[in-house]
Amino acid sequence: MGYYRPNPACRCGRCSTNGLMGPAVLVTIGVLFLLANMADYPFHRTWPIMLIVIGLIKVVRYIIPDSGHINPGLYPPPYAGPYQPPYQPVAPNAASAGGPIVTPPPDPVAGELGIGNGENEVHNG
Repeated sequence: MGYYRPNPACRCGRCSTNGLMGPAVLVTIGVLFLLANMADYPFHRTWPIMLIVIGLIKVVRYIIPDSGHINPGLYPPPYAGPYQPPYQPVAPNAASAGGPIVTPPPDPVAGELGIGNGENEVHNG
């Protein structure tokens, strides 16, 4: 088989254990805090257990066989409807438009700011 990619629609052993990391880490944190409150093991001394749990989950996921695994497809299946040719833009042409090409006038240029005496000034409204 080739490169393994998880697929939510696949029911092989490796894909079905895809969501174990989050709950395992959450339960381990809860146990470590409980251990810090109930016994004389503070959290700053027991946090390496978290790394051990993460490593164990990764090893278990690697060991589980992926027989019957279905890799996800790269692209969705093609559209089965009627054929539509791809859009190809056509350059505007005076002959195809039926007359001359009309372009809009340029945007007006704003005037300069003045000192407020009303000469050659542009005002809004």
